[in-house]
Amino acid sequence: MKLELRPITLRLKKPLNTSRGPLKERVGLELRVEHEGLVGRGEAFPLQAFGTESFADAESVLKNLSVEPIESIDELSHSLTALEATPAARFGVECALLELLARRRGVPVALLLGEAHSVIPVNALIEGPDADALVESARQAVAAGFKTLKFKVGAKTVSLDAQRLHAVRLAVGPDIALRIDANGGWSEGTARSALRGLESLNIELCEQPVASHDIEGLRRVSDLVPIPVAADEALGIRSHRSRVMVSDPRPAAKILVLKPAVLGGLIPSLELAREASAAGLGSYVTTTMDGAISRAAAAHLAAVLPPSKYAHGLSTTELFDGLPADGFTPKNGVITLPDVPGWGV
Repeated sequence: MKLELRPITLRLKKPLNTSRGPLKERVGLELRVEHEGLVGRGEAFPLQAFGTESFADAESVLKNLSVEPIESIDELSHSLTALEATPAARFGVECALLELLARRRGVPVALLLGEAHSVIPVNALIEGPDADALVESARQAVAAGFKTLKFKVGAKTVSLDAQRLHAVRLAVGPDIALRIDANGGWSEGTARSALRGLESLNIELCEQPVASHDIEGLRRVSDLVPIPVAADEALGIRSHRSRVMVSDPRPAAKILVLKPAVLGGLIPSLELAREASAAGLGSYVTTTMDGAISRAAAAHLAAVLPPSKYAHGLSTTELFDGLPADGFTPKNGVITLPDVPGWGV
């Protein structure tokens, strides 16, 4: 059974500014397998700067790959071991085979993975070139029903980020959760100073305050600041995953951010979430700004995670030019999992 590949380019309505520079577009591949009249779909959108292989490496490994229908989750995991070095490609193949199996059984993919809940709270990503624009973005998100707002920090000075966050907190009030994402853009010293200075704003958490390779720096920041720290890009380095969770003397983060395209698929992500839960850590799912199938797959993963108080980062449709709303576009700050076979998109 041969994979069919189709190139996809998704352009953002405006560049998304991160500490690693602006993100303007996403280039990937749609994967498709067909067996006995049924189709399974996946996507591979590599993002090398955030922990995956390059697009060229993903395309190369997928171009001549043959796969077989699977009968169980265990069989699927075993069949994809050769793709562990290319996590975005592995995620795409896993998604295609999971949807094919789900359609054969007539169930949503989530029910292949475990007991699922149908309502998934999500956060809104707020953006703006200045404080006024950021406040307007925040107000629109709250009016649309979002209870958690996420803001990228680290691309500007700490003082400017702090001023903008103060403006947002004043605008939305105390009951809206504010989370920030530094994408590893701060030094350890800057992270400590910034997160201590932001304590009065009741920040829910900070994603990846320091560089992905600096696990001990992450551990010290997490231990010494009042704002909970989440590991994100650090999990893109396979050998770091256990180091983040091990208590030495405390875990390097209190929460794990699960990106299926970086972790190699839904199944490795779910296994990591269960390990985190057993260690007393929280987790939630985000994407790498992918297409509709990847976003739907991430929502199916979120539906079977251990119980968590954290909203998931799955509201991205509105950020892309020409990407239509679908069944996984949030309404009132939540995604409702469609009760249909496969992904439901």
